[in-house]
Amino acid sequence: MEIKRASKALSLIGVAVIISLLIVSGWWAHVLISRSQPPTTIADIAYDNIRRGRDVDYRIFIEENGELVPYLVLTANYGGNVLLLREHLLDEARPFNPSPHGRERMWGWSDFGAYYPNSDIDDFLNTEFKDTLGEGVVTAMTPSDIVVTDKDSIGGGGRGDISRVITRYVFLLSIREMGVPDPRITVPEGYNLRYFRNDFTRRIASLSDGREIPYWTRTPSTMETYLVFIIGINVVSFDVAGINSGVRPAFALARSTAITTSTNSTTGESIFVLDN
Repeated sequence: MEIKRASKALSLIGVAVIISLLIVSGWWAHVLISRSQPPTTIADIAYDNIRRGRDVDYRIFIEENGELVPYLVLTANYGGNVLLLREHLLDEARPFNPSPHGRERMWGWSDFGAYYPNSDIDDFLNTEFKDTLGEGVVTAMTPSDIVVTDKDSIGGGGRGDISRVITRYVFLLSIREMGVPDPRITVPEGYNLRYFRNDFTRRIASLSDGREIPYWTRTPSTMETYLVFIIGINVVSFDVAGINSGVRPAFALARSTAITTSTNSTTGESIFVLDN
């Protein structure tokens, strides 16, 4: 009797082992098949969402003024959408806010030139720049709720801990989003994006001709009402809102936005583009 029970137990164990092996084999087969299939949505190529073991580029080429321009696909969960950041700066440097007094770099304390909402650069990104994007891009864009420093926290006499949320289609990233530790003279805006963590060189950007120049973030210094943080070539610092500095637009697309593989007519390389 005991021999029969032992034999039956061994048989059950053998069946369980076989079933486990089949499950594991099926899982690995699924993984290998999924890795061999090309990405089909923008979320598939987000830097923080690429499946382990897949050699997939996290760039997508976006239509601007009828030409294809590379964008970094940074995260698949920026408020539930996919965040894109222009790889290169716009060719035209711009002020964050030109001085209303007509003299470059001259800002009055009460002018609040470093305040991002409805600043000159905020308006530019959501009008002139947005109008350069292809129809398929604009259709796929989703509004983003972004954290900005409240006006009451700008300037040494204000409270340095107040933020607010605004909704924009196109915007600048904050220094915190770009992996910069929060200085004491800033209000935290957003969260640290994994792409920039522990690698300052990834924050550096250049013009299309390869020249590296500083560029604006949306983060003001709370010391004064007219100082805005910039990403420099070797350092993060701040400058007066009225000077010209580089512009690096960011915006979000819906996670389900379809993409396809195309061929770069200039280099012959395979690239990802929106599937219009």
